[in-house]
Amino acid sequence: METNTRQVSRRLHEEHQATLALWSRLEGALASGRADAALLHSAAAALAHELGNHFEFEERSLFPLLAAAGEADIGALLQEEHEAIRAAGARFIALVKHNPADAGVKATGLELAERLFAHVQKEEMSLLPMLDDLLDEETDHELASAYAAL
Repeated sequence: METNTRQVSRRLHEEHQATLALWSRLEGALASGRADAALLHSAAAALAHELGNHFEFEERSLFPLLAAAGEADIGALLQEEHEAIRAAGARFIALVKHNPADAGVKATGLELAERLFAHVQKEEMSLLPMLDDLLDEETDHELASAYAAL
């Protein structure tokens, strides 16, 4: 089946693309020492949304569907990655909020970029195709509506 045929898959894919674009810019800026406060604050705000709405939606609505379909392992792996990203993300957000010039911002930001890139790749290669196969039109519509209401 062609990927991203369901509303939920398309929305998550679009969010993944936005995450990759922003964090690629940030990674390059951090690596070259050119990360300004505006970019750092933008990345922190986007990350807060990702850690909240995106991760919560997957954990509460999608991972149980995977488990019910006999695919609990991928949900458990993605959940573990969410926890590691949340921990690094909380550090990054706090550092940026309190002192964007802190030396820890660069190390934490680069760690997060690496974790986010790997995580998005796993979701794009495994989660989204599984959702396209698992969700019927009605369930997809219900989940997409619930996610849009977050």
